[in-house]
Amino acid sequence: MRMTNRVLHVFRAMNVGGAETMIMNVYRAMDRQTIQFDFLVDKGESGFYDQEILDLGGRIFQLPSPRMSKILSYRKELLMLLKNNQFSAIHSHPHSFSGIILEAAEKAKIPVRIAHSHTTSDGRKATLVRQFYQSFMKRLIHKNATHLFSCSLAAGESLFGRDAETIVLANSINLRDYERISVHPKSDTMVIGHVGRFDSVKNHPFFLEVFSHLRKKYPQASAVLVGDGPEKTNIQAWLANNNLQDSVKLLGIRSDVPTIISQFDLFLFPSIYEGLGNVVIEAQAAGVPCLVSDAVPKEINLAMNLVNFKSLQDSAESWAEEAEKIINKNPRPSWDERKLKLKRFGYDVADNVKYLENVYRGY
Repeated sequence: MRMTNRVLHVFRAMNVGGAETMIMNVYRAMDRQTIQFDFLVDKGESGFYDQEILDLGGRIFQLPSPRMSKILSYRKELLMLLKNNQFSAIHSHPHSFSGIILEAAEKAKIPVRIAHSHTTSDGRKATLVRQFYQSFMKRLIHKNATHLFSCSLAAGESLFGRDAETIVLANSINLRDYERISVHPKSDTMVIGHVGRFDSVKNHPFFLEVFSHLRKKYPQASAVLVGDGPEKTNIQAWLANNNLQDSVKLLGIRSDVPTIISQFDLFLFPSIYEGLGNVVIEAQAAGVPCLVSDAVPKEINLAMNLVNFKSLQDSAESWAEEAEKIINKNPRPSWDERKLKLKRFGYDVADNVKYLENVYRGY
């Protein structure tokens, strides 16, 4: 009987986000007879993917959030958890806090210890205390990690430094999810869409400003926002105040994102910052043109002639004008063309699974 290697993934919660979705894509495609995933999340945090994880044979562990308890207390409980379970590898996804996680993993003699950077910023003010904390955590990461992964060059430099031996691991997707859908034909009814957490960094207010300008010229235009988060109430209030409730659909968290994206005429992504912006990869996989902020890493462009960058210093009106031009561009690439580029740039989950299986086994 073959031995099953258990890999512990560390997240705050297993909700729908770029990193979480990427790991779930890998998990579904993994040979779970030889490698099984477990997850450590913050206590009291239920996640969108929890039931699927259990159905796939994974376990979900919980510890009190380090934001709600002392770090040394968290480390003590974590070390006990690691010693009481036989993990072959630990894959840590929190930003700089991976330092504490991997230090405990080294003490517990877990042979494969991965720090994975998914963003270029943790969104917090750079106070002296914060800078000291980040510097200390980075030292712990470099001392205890066996592998440094990032979703982009910028995300890797942000956490590990420019000279670190960082492996850029593409946030791969299941290509079969996109092979089954057809490219949405252009119509007289313009549909502008966005997928992402309702958080200030996603810049939903600017999205709505751009959409408002488009509506002046195209009164039948509609917008679709997929996701949830702390800013949703503010967005709902803005829509009510501007009489746009009927024109902007809030779909919440969805599991059929490929199908939804395929119905967009344009994917609008004005983020203030991103580690990568994986939903732009998904939009390209669906053959949808994208208008994204220049704060998004350039690696997001898979050379399909679908991604267009624009500065957030430009007005919402100029973004609307650019959006109109993009929508009226040439025909979109075929599935064969898209599949070729997705595989060439490393976004086929089947290829990433083979690589990660070897890493988790310590090869």
